[in-house]
Amino acid sequence: MRKQVEVKKRGKVVIIRFYKRKTYEPERKPSVKRFLRKMKAILFPCRAIEITAEQLEDLILKTFGSDYEYHVLISDEKFRIITKDQMQQLLKEDDTDTLPYIWTYGDCDDFSDVLLGQLTRKTWNQGFAIGQLWYFNPRFGHAVNLFCDGEKIWVVEPQNDRIIEWGSEPDYSGRAFMIKF
Repeated sequence: MRKQVEVKKRGKVVIIRFYKRKTYEPERKPSVKRFLRKMKAILFPCRAIEITAEQLEDLILKTFGSDYEYHVLISDEKFRIITKDQMQQLLKEDDTDTLPYIWTYGDCDDFSDVLLGQLTRKTWNQGFAIGQLWYFNPRFGHAVNLFCDGEKIWVVEPQNDRIIEWGSEPDYSGRAFMIKF
């Protein structure tokens, strides 16, 4: 019998993986919108390339390293890749970057949460590899979003919609604290 949760270390990185044993679906009232979404998903399935959780894990370690301790949470057994062009289009349609910055109550972690929610809702049931990163460097701590195009992990700054390669700029480098996909 397969475990539901696996906790392991690769180097100094703690990786937590969830496995689906039995699907849990709470009882829900019938909904015309839900029915139409289900039909659309059946008629027009997502055709994006899939990667396994292990492949995603390898890309995370390649990007952020394994020589220091941080936590990685991988919630599914497989994901679909999303291209940089697809992400740019989603960001163009999203308005998270227009929200006001409010110290403590509407800061980086809140922007990251909102953008992740908006992207997940917009791409519902497509399983794209979209996530979050909390990190710190000598100057500050920060929360941003991530996505995987199958070749690398990209950073998305939710406050201005920039897509950045990790480590290419001083503000987007440092040590990961928590990564969630």
